[in-house]
Amino acid sequence: MKQTKTRKLVCNITGKVLFASRLYYNKKVEKAGTEESLHKTYICREAKTLLKRGYNIEDTRTALNVDKSVKCHLVDSEIDEIIGLNNSLRINTSEITRIGVIKTDPDVEKFVKSLME
Repeated sequence: MKQTKTRKLVCNITGKVLFASRLYYNKKVEKAGTEESLHKTYICREAKTLLKRGYNIEDTRTALNVDKSVKCHLVDSEIDEIIGLNNSLRINTSEITRIGVIKTDPDVEKFVKSLME
């Protein structure tokens, strides 16, 4: 049997297809635990970035102009576990691009975010 050089991953949020090299694919499988788990939980970089910023699935799909005919295979309650949110809050500490990271509980994080709005 001929082994393919790339494997296809489909984003469960946007439907975007990624043709991954064998090395990258194997690394992702190792991190996910199983090939089946990887395919059930794969989220493309663009969607993952927005989700980490606090967007929900619907807002992420809207921001990325996902066609309504593309089905989403995840629900909002699964996202935190999949993308590995660590409850760290990044804030700009000056006009120069410096980032401060504060590890905190969710209530304090919400309060700080509300102050920044």
